[in-house]
Formats: sequence, structure tokens, C-alpha cells
Amino acid sequence: MEALRDFIWPRATSELILLSVTGLECVGDRLLAGEGPDLLVYNLDLGGHLRMLKRVQNLLGHYLIHGFRVRPEPKGDLDSEAMIAAFGSKGLRIVKVSWGQSHLRELWRSSLWNMPDWIWDARWLEGNIALALGHNSVVLYDPVIGCVLQDVHCTDRCTLSSACLIGDTWKELTIVAGAVSKELLVWYPATALTDGKPVAPDQRVSGHMGVIFSMSYLESKGLLATASEDRSVRIWKVGDLRVPGGQVQHIGHCFGHNARVWQVKLLENYLISAGEDCVCLVWNHEGEILQAFRGHRGRGIRAIATHEKQAWVITGGDDSGIRLWHLVGRGYPGLGVSALSFKSPSRPGALKAVTLAGSWRVLAVTDVGALYLYDLEVKCWEPLLEDNRFQSYCLLEAAPGPEGFGLCALANGEGLVKVVPINTPTAAVDKNLFRGKVHSLSWALRGYEELLLLASGPGGVVACLEISAAPTGKAIFVKERCRYLLPPSRQRWHTCSAFLPPGDFLVCGDRRGSVLLFPARPCLFKNPRAGIKAITAAEAPGTEGGSSGSEKVVTGLVPVSTLRSLHGKQGVTSITCGGGYVFSTGRDGSYFQLFVHGGQLHPVLRQKCCRGMNWVAGLRMVPDGSMVILGFHANEFIVWNPRSHEKLHIVNCGGGHRSWAFSDTESAMAFAYLKDGEVMLYRALGGCIRPNIILREGLHGREITCVKRVGTVTLGPEFDIFNLPEYMEPGSEGPGFIDIVITSSEDTTVCVLALPTTTGSAHALSSVCNHISSVRALAVWGIGHPGGPGDSRPGLTANVVSAGARAEMHCFSLMITPDPSSPSRLACHVLHLSSHRLAEYWDRQRNRHRIVKVDPETRYMSLAICEFDSDKPGRGPLVAAACSDGAVRLFLLEDSGRILHLLAESFHHKRCVLKVHSFTHEAPNQRRRLILCSAATDGSLAFWDLTTAMDRGSTALGSPAHPGLPYQLGTPCLTVQAHSCGVNSLDTLHTPEGHHLVASGSEDGSLHVFNLAVKMPELEEADGEAELVPQLCVLEEYSVSGAHAAHVTGIKVLSPSLMVSASIDQRLTFWRLGQGEPIFMNSTVYHVPDVADMDCWPVSPEFGHRCALAGQGLEVYNWYD
Repeated sequence: MEALRDFIWPRATSELILLSVTGLECVGDRLLAGEGPDLLVYNLDLGGHLRMLKRVQNLLGHYLIHGFRVRPEPKGDLDSEAMIAAFGSKGLRIVKVSWGQSHLRELWRSSLWNMPDWIWDARWLEGNIALALGHNSVVLYDPVIGCVLQDVHCTDRCTLSSACLIGDTWKELTIVAGAVSKELLVWYPATALTDGKPVAPDQRVSGHMGVIFSMSYLESKGLLATASEDRSVRIWKVGDLRVPGGQVQHIGHCFGHNARVWQVKLLENYLISAGEDCVCLVWNHEGEILQAFRGHRGRGIRAIATHEKQAWVITGGDDSGIRLWHLVGRGYPGLGVSALSFKSPSRPGALKAVTLAGSWRVLAVTDVGALYLYDLEVKCWEPLLEDNRFQSYCLLEAAPGPEGFGLCALANGEGLVKVVPINTPTAAVDKNLFRGKVHSLSWALRGYEELLLLASGPGGVVACLEISAAPTGKAIFVKERCRYLLPPSRQRWHTCSAFLPPGDFLVCGDRRGSVLLFPARPCLFKNPRAGIKAITAAEAPGTEGGSSGSEKVVTGLVPVSTLRSLHGKQGVTSITCGGGYVFSTGRDGSYFQLFVHGGQLHPVLRQKCCRGMNWVAGLRMVPDGSMVILGFHANEFIVWNPRSHEKLHIVNCGGGHRSWAFSDTESAMAFAYLKDGEVMLYRALGGCIRPNIILREGLHGREITCVKRVGTVTLGPEFDIFNLPEYMEPGSEGPGFIDIVITSSEDTTVCVLALPTTTGSAHALSSVCNHISSVRALAVWGIGHPGGPGDSRPGLTANVVSAGARAEMHCFSLMITPDPSSPSRLACHVLHLSSHRLAEYWDRQRNRHRIVKVDPETRYMSLAICEFDSDKPGRGPLVAAACSDGAVRLFLLEDSGRILHLLAESFHHKRCVLKVHSFTHEAPNQRRRLILCSAATDGSLAFWDLTTAMDRGSTALGSPAHPGLPYQLGTPCLTVQAHSCGVNSLDTLHTPEGHHLVASGSEDGSLHVFNLAVKMPELEEADGEAELVPQLCVLEEYSVSGAHAAHVTGIKVLSPSLMVSASIDQRLTFWRLGQGEPIFMNSTVYHVPDVADMDCWPVSPEFGHRCALAGQGLEVYNWYD
């Protein structure tokens, strides 16, 4: 018995699953969601809170939940109790629950029934449940005694891709089956004879060009909707399907999806469809698209549910996210694009520029110097002024501010700037600033206290004008405050500006792509700590006669801080300040997060926008604390929310190379542009806040390639971490630990997750989108506390290196701090440190068309951090990279990760290197040794002594073949042929005897474990002053063939006597070590398909170990010691 108990221990249990949401159902004001085998219950009562009530784990065993059916009650009362049938694959289980406003209790659960075939649909019939099975048969099941009452087959025993059951009794039960032959088969199981003969189909309906994946029947109108592989949705007039012999008429063919359509649902006034293109479309019954919901990422939307009373649509995606959307009439729909009918004989000239003053007033200027105003309430054009000095060349910019804040500025090619009050244009003020062209205008507003107008002239001179209003409000005063001087460049003018709170500095962007910091007032130049330079008026180019009157103007003031060419040569398009940071956007397709410290600009993070948005035009902060990105993709203007990954508005405007303007207020959003000589306007009520609710944030849109644990944050009771989950059962409290985990994905992002041990939930803290292609590997180093080693406050700091396709590598730092206002009680701050690409040298080469580029698609397959002794100043850690081109490369991190460059490489393996792993060897009276292990597709393991290689004067690093190329790493100390094919997992553990256990897993499902000894030669054995090179040898080795049925993608040696492995066969297996060949202990089936990586770590003696499995989803297991 004791031996049997040893083999059972340890037993892993699942505590968290993040998979595709495959089932959704609304029951009153509650939402049932199926994620893997788990049932999630949300409370959707808007009178309370939108929150999760409970997660019922492992409801369907090893099956995935695909749908729910709630038994109808005679009195229609489902507010207190409900009988729920959950089905998926071949499994069915009935559960009875009692729920209230903030609780859910399971009253009864049936056993898990395994059906002989796939279950496509289920329907309650007078206490029993009918099931539509995968080969065109119907089963009537008794859920109380658990037996089959009826089993009826159709004469056409074809394979089904979908089915729909209609009717409330067995006698009127109708099945509409979607066959793989692309037909709809309608038949009636109750017509079967007593001898059990199959039933012939009553009707055969064809029309789709692909397999039918979903169907929905609306009894009140006699309509049937079908969704197909052919990317279309069809609407059929079928009448009452419960009556045999009816006629089927095709009345609608809906094309709107760009990929296969997975789900369809008919409502009284709408048709909802969702598919592989991650779009949920709302149609009317005539086939016209009314709304399009975009926000999910990845492979598609798998489940939809509706709440007709509240006009809600709920979607569940492959990204494990759940979103709630408002139907037309409950949200803020776009009002569409309309022409403002500017062309008229009474308005001569052609339009030159357009801008917006708020969201309901449009300003336009023509090539005859006439300025016009269009008021959306009056709906007519009104001339404001006409000045022939602004005929051939004219700039037009409206001042920012609330509705009715009426100022605009005009500039011409002769240095003249005119500031115009929109309500009283006769009070306009002229300022002759330059003897040359005014290249750009921009406004800077600081609350309601200060308004500046910046104008760029010749020679990089920027005039700063201070605008103030007279006490009567009918006149304005324009005073030149100072003049700035931009850094030299070919196109030397500024493009945008903004006040940096509290208002002491101005942040500007220029046409060269640089971000500049200027003091907002000349008096700040007297501050010796600012380090500002000033030049005289004679030294400032382009200022002759620039300042009119007797004004004393400080001229030629250079920037305090400059981030040169931050956005490349296309220029900076906008500057926005918010949340203590500065955000800049550019036409390089990215936006930067910056901060100012000590009067200097520091870049924090570079983020890419949605795919295709190569021209980022602006960034806006919205009232809910998030931001939206404005940009252009081809001929479309897009408003994109980076938090929800949703395109809020799409306007087919023709592109950004025309005059346009954007305005966003709490009441409405407006976008005006010129097209075909006309002013076009797009408006949407409600601004940039879309009325959708994210019930649960999505994780990644594609497969997760790597998962790494960073560290643990411990929060005290003052953060109320124990009361965070309202659905926790009494007695389930655990330690207040929050594990910080990072994941990388094929969707080019790196996600930072918080995994509390008390809740069984996951919170996305931050997402990094710097990579241009998939991210395959992660490594963590430099873990510490925000306040230093002696700081006892909760928090965590760490440095992370990410790498992947296109030979691209990034280094960034994380700082996790407590934040009581966030759901996770934590806040994550990301700072980008450095980056590296193997092709960077290629980008700097001249005459590249004459040179053959070698292997431009090199991929980094794995990373390992190699940290040397900290007592050697100036030496940072090494990053070892396994490369697809057959190289093992070493990168050196310096200056706390701010410098990353390639140091050495070796092509020893001569084939794709899959894994690298580093470990240290320490022995008494010996020097600490750093060993690197690499594994390739031929199954071989190579061991390198990095300590000897990095010693000064060492011959282990060969000289580069050409100047500028990396050093040669040389030959490894030891090579072991562990497998016959590729090594997908690798781990080591130091043993008490001073040796190292090395474990590896292969593509053929085998495991290899051996004991590695590191011996140093005696001094008398060394030849003279030759280097003491350690000798590595294998003491004993064992192999387990067929340990798994597929690739072993994760392995971890937990102790000298215990090892755990994970494979694509979806089994987490424990092995006993130390008694010869590894002995199988037990295995647990997990639910994540195609597992690509695994990480395990100890939490505490009370909580044991945790294990994260990453693939097409994420699952966390724990086991106790």
C-alpha cells in the first residue's frame, strides 16, 4: 500500500483555464459561458455589478463545453433555481443550481454521460432531453435515471456538421440537420415505426456552397437562418417546421464576412452572425448590415448569445475573451458620411483646407482667401471673412477646447498669421512674424488658463504667440512670447505641440521625426539647472522684421531635451500628455510612451498599432481612462482602441494626404475631410467610447509560444486581496501571493499576467507590441524590488528579453507596484531598454542591391540568461540564443540592458538549434563555472564553458573573420547524442553530490536523463600557463522511449527524485528519478491543445508547486508537497 501511495503522489489539479470560449447562453440576467470543461456564470444585472458569480470546474470532464440548455419552468421563474444541461463533444451532464444577486450554489449534479456520437444540439422535452447526434440520429434521454428512452436514426446516415432541434414534445420534435453534403435535411423522429426502422427525410434543401456550421430557427416568423463555410449566411422562409410537408423558400443571401461563418442567431428584428474573421455582424431580415462588432483577436468568434430585453449581444472568442455589445438603438451608432454642399455660385474659389471647431462647427478656407463656417445645427455655410493675402497658400488650424471655444488661425506664404475669433471675425488680429513662408501652425492649451499658438517660419524658427481675451469677451490680444529654434534638418519645422503638466514645458514634434522639450515661458531659461542655451536675435535665421511693434522677445531658444528621429524621417504627427506620460505618434506606424525626468525626455515604450495602420495620425485620451489611436490604412481613416483591440470607427475617406480634421467630445465624434472639391463630414454620437463591456479580457489571438514566471508579489490585508473574488467558497482562502507570469505569442505580443493563488483567475497587467513578427522565446533576469534590496514594500522589478522571428530581439524592464483601484490590485510599468536585429548591419549597407542577403528569415527559437559574478564591474549578463540558421549566438547586455549587441556565435550544430539552457557549477575551492547547453534537430546536446570563453586573454573565443563581425565561440566541451530527432525541451538540476541532472524531451516522445559531472584538472596536469578548462563527462544516462505519444515540449526536474514532463498528447506526467531508469508515477490530462512550453515553480509549503502550460490557450495546475 505504501508503494502504491508513492506512485499516486503527487497529483496535479487544474486551478485556471484560459481557452477558447465555445459556449454562451443567457438565462435571465445571468450569462453561462463554457471554457474548456469549465462553466463560468456571470451576473449581468445592471442594477448591481457586472461580475463573475462562480467558476464550476471540470463540469464536463475531458470534453469541451459547446452549449447549454436550460430546462423551461412551468411558471417561467428562473431567478432562483435552474436545471442546466451542458453538452459538448460526446459528453452530457445535468446540473441544478441555486443562484441569487451575488451567489451561486450547486444543488445537484448528474454523472457524466458519454454518448456514442458527437452531440450537435440538445432540447428539453417535458422533463427529458433530446439529443441530435453526429450521424443523423436523435436520442431521447431520461436525466433522472440516466437511460435512453428513444433512439431514432434517419435513412440518410451521413455525417453532420450542425443540427437544430425544434419542438416542445416528442410528437412534434423536428430536426434540421446540416449534412456534409451541404444540404439541409428536415425529418421527424416521432414518425418512426415501432419496429425501429429509420425515418426518411421529409425535405432536402440545398443552396450553400460549403458545409453548414450553424443554424437558428425563429418560430414567431417562420424563418430559418444558416451559416456556412462559404462565408455566407442564408435566410429561409420555412413556416412552422413542426408540421410536415411545408414549403421552404430562400429569401435572403447575406455576404459580409471575410472567412468562414461559425455562428448565427435569429432575433425578432435582427440576425446575428459571427465567424473566423473575428467580426460579429448585425443584419436586418432583409440582409442589410446594421452593425459590425470588432474587438476579438485571433482565429475567430466561437460563441454568441443574445439578451433581447436589454438589446445585448455577447460574444466569446478564441482569444478567451468575452464581450458584451449593445444593439442598434441602445448604443451610439455612427451617423455616416455626408457632404456639406459647399459648392455654390455664391462661394467662388476651390477649397484649400478644412478644420473642426468642436464636433458641430466646420471651418473651411478657399483659394481666394475666404473663410467659411458651417454650423451643424443651422445646416448652412456662413462667410466669416475674406482676405486676398491668403489666396495662393493658406494654413488653417482651429484652437482646441470645449464646444463653443471659437478661435482659429490662418497663415500664408509671406510670414503673416491671422488669429480669428469665430463668433466675432471682425476682431481678428494680424501678426507679421517672418519674411518667408509659414510652414506649420499648432495650438497648445493648458486647461482654461493659457493658450499658445506656435508658428514655424524659415530657418527652423518657431514663434510662440500668447492669446488672451479682453474682459468684454469681444476682443482678443495676441502677444509674441518668445521664439524657439529647431535642430538643423532638411525639413525644419514643427508639426505639433502640447503643454506638459503642470505647464512649465512645451513638448513639440517636428517634420524630421524628433520630439523636443522647450520651457513654456522665457523666465525658465534663467534657471541654471535647466541647462538651456539661448542665442541672440541676429543669430536666429528668418527673424528679420519678424517681431512687430516694440515687443521685447527672447529669440533663438534651443530645446532642453531632444529625442532625435524618434519616428523616422516621416515626421511626428501628434503629441498628447496624460497620466504622467507624454505620447507621440508618427507616420512610422507606431506611438511612443515617454516621460520627463530632470528636464529630460526619456522613451519608455514603443507600441505598434493595429495591422495595416502605417500612418498613425493622433492619439486621444477618453473619459474612461483609456486611449484611442487615430490613423490611416490605405484609403480608410480608423479610430482604434488599443486596449480592446477594436476598430471603433472606419471612414472611407480616400487617405490622409488631404486636408482633414478630427474632433472628439463627450457628446459626439466628428471627422471632416476634403474630397472631390467638397467638404465631407462623418459624425458619431457618444464620442470615441463604444458601449461595449469587456466581461473578460482576451489573452492572445494566436498560439502562445512561451511562458515564464517572473516572480511573486505578496499583498497585505490592506489591499483586500482575500475579498477580491466574490464567488470563492468558504475555507478556500490561501496565501496572499500573486504570481507574475509573462507569455509570448504568434500574434507578435508579450503579455504580463497576474495569477493570484487565492482566486483561480488571471489579470492582464500589460501588453508589449514591439515585435514585427511572432515572439517565440522569453528570458528573465535582474529580479528585485522597486525600492531596492532593503525595501519591504510589496512590488517587483525584473528585466525581460524577448526574441522571435525576423531575428529580432528586445529588452525591456517591468515594475509591478500595488494599485488598489485596479481589479488585480497591481499596476505594471514597462520600460523599453534596447533592441537588436541581425539585419541591422544590412540596413546600413550601401549598394545593397549588389549584395546577396544571407538568410533574412532567421528565427530565435530559445533564449537563456547567463549571469556572471556580480563582483566584476561593467560586465552584464549574456543572452544565449538558439537560432534557426544553425547558430548559437551570445549577446552582451550592458548598462542595465540599455545596450544589446552581438558578441559571439558558433555554427557547431550545422542545423536548426531548438533549445539553449544555462546553469552554474560551484564546488569547494573552485571557481564558479557558467555552462551553456544547446540542443539541435539532430538530437544532440552540446555543452560550452562560458567562464573560460569570457576570460580576458582566453583563446576560447576566436577572432572574427571580418571586422565588425562577432567572435567565434569555438568547439564545445562535450557533445552528447541524446535523441534521434529534435530536442524540444531541456532542463538541468544541481544535485547534492555536486553533479548535474540533465533531462531532455524529443519529438519522438522519448525522454533522456543523464548525470553530468564537471571536473577540473589538477594544476600539475596543466601545461605550463595553459588555461584550466573543465572536463565534462557523463556518469550514467537513461532513456525512456515512448514516454509520450507526441512531441515532449516541456520538462522540469523538480528534485533529484522527481521530474515532470508535458507533451502535445495533452498529458502532464510525473516521473520518479534516482532508481535507474525514470519510473512512471501518474499522469493528468490537461485541456490546452498543442502545448508549446511549460514552466513550474514552488509557491510555498502550504500551496506547493504551480505549473503553467501554454499552447492554444493557458492552463495552470498546482500540486502539494
